Amino acid sequence: MAFTAVSNEFKTFAMKSPLLLSVGSFLIVAGFVRYLLNRPKRLNLPLVGSRESDDWSKDLIEGTIKYPDTPFCVPTSPQMVILPISMLDEVRNLPEKKASFDKLVREIFVGKHTGFGDQRPEIIAAVKVDLTRNIAGTMDGLQDEVKYALDKEFGSCRDWTSFELYGKLARIVALLSGRVFVGRPLSREEEWVSSTTQFAAHAHLARLAILDWPRWMRPFVAPFLPEIQRLNKHKTRGAQLLTPMLKDCLARAQGEKSGLEGYEDEQGTMISWLLRHMDQKQRADPLLLGVNQMMLSFAAILTTSMSICHIVYDLACRPEYVEPLRKEINEVLREDGYDVDGEGCLKLKKTSMSKLRKLDSFIKESQRLSPLGMVSNTRIVTSDLTLSTGHVLPKGTRFGVASYAVHTSADTTTYSPSYNPPGAKSPAEFDGFRFSNLRAMKGKENKHQFVTTSPDSLNFGHGNHACPGRFFASNEIKVVFIELLRNWEFRLKGDVERKGGEDKRPKNDFQELGMTPNMFAELDFKRREEADLKL
Repeated sequence: MAFTAVSNEFKTFAMKSPLLLSVGSFLIVAGFVRYLLNRPKRLNLPLVGSRESDDWSKDLIEGTIKYPDTPFCVPTSPQMVILPISMLDEVRNLPEKKASFDKLVREIFVGKHTGFGDQRPEIIAAVKVDLTRNIAGTMDGLQDEVKYALDKEFGSCRDWTSFELYGKLARIVALLSGRVFVGRPLSREEEWVSSTTQFAAHAHLARLAILDWPRWMRPFVAPFLPEIQRLNKHKTRGAQLLTPMLKDCLARAQGEKSGLEGYEDEQGTMISWLLRHMDQKQRADPLLLGVNQMMLSFAAILTTSMSICHIVYDLACRPEYVEPLRKEINEVLREDGYDVDGEGCLKLKKTSMSKLRKLDSFIKESQRLSPLGMVSNTRIVTSDLTLSTGHVLPKGTRFGVASYAVHTSADTTTYSPSYNPPGAKSPAEFDGFRFSNLRAMKGKENKHQFVTTSPDSLNFGHGNHACPGRFFASNEIKVVFIELLRNWEFRLKGDVERKGGEDKRPKNDFQELGMTPNMFAELDFKRREEADLKL
């Protein structure tokens, strides 16, 4: 409709201006020629599934059974090639000149107009090097912040109270991430929390808005679309809020080798890390800093909130896991000792987190069956790619590996009967302690952790684009769950007898190959009684 209206106005105006008519005609012809030259070549591969499917996980499993050793396509828009898991090593470390993850993100999010997919090596370096190196140092701040966040979002909550879970979790994760990314007091200011939580939703709406227009018209209409303007406003306002901090960081860096050397619970630590990896000429640009912080927030808040939401749903519908998990936390507190904050609350020591094997296992099992995406190691081909099977993927083809099918197959080593202890559940079933049971076996003590990537564990990717923030995300998720398990009760809405039931779990939503938790489902929460908090 919008395109038709603008086209009619363009025609009326063009009739009054021969020069504009000539320019407009040239643009239309040039755009059409470019489309013909760049449109993807037809793929001569079998197609599995239907555009009308409401659960593409079944299609992926069907395709991997039918074509275990050769590629096939699924009817996404545009089509995606699914490679057999045996080809993972062949493609996972391909150079950018052959296959690109960044260009795929840029294409999906129409990055030319939204900014997503732009090269931001300073973010990758700051997360992979500095944040990961200083994760232990963030633990005290995260444990402080989770108490503040839950108190703020759930209130006194002495009696059972229903909440829409996802929205609350997004704000809780925003507070935790903000504590590390920008520090207090900015991380707790409502404008910052709202902006960082809304940025992801507005990015999605901006993407949809620009996709409504033909490619050749997007450069002309994008600056005037309200959705694009709103997205850009988040970036510019973020820059304004961060400017005082940027100036302070630059001043402190004068005379120092490279800014802050370690994590301290104060404003600007992540900013100092970002500045360390930026070109000298770019360091004083607050807009670039604002964009980087919004992109960091997008990656951290959206994915972590959805993961926690899945895990809470899984635990609420399986209440039999609650007491074993609480027992493990209390045992570690007794064995390792603990710190006590100013309010008398117990805090785990930095070295204790790795000992919570059952908690780590439950989180990994939830992610296994409710991943954010059912295909991993996705890329777009940047020059014609010949596979070992003899198939040629033309430039512009999207491909990936059916990680969901890998994670639910008894043919995968990790889930095979021969690899597991006797009595292990099939990979089609939920088993919260599947991975802690594996780690109890000799020689497997350090394998199968939540953050582990391998050909059998692909939800964080594997290879040169494995998620660099997974170590921080893992700690965030565990800090939230330790607080929930020790100090809160929760149940499925109205589940007075706390019976749970897998059939009562809020259903996941599917959009092509993506899987999201129900973002509007309510759960009941209340604080635990003081008598229940003893070790």
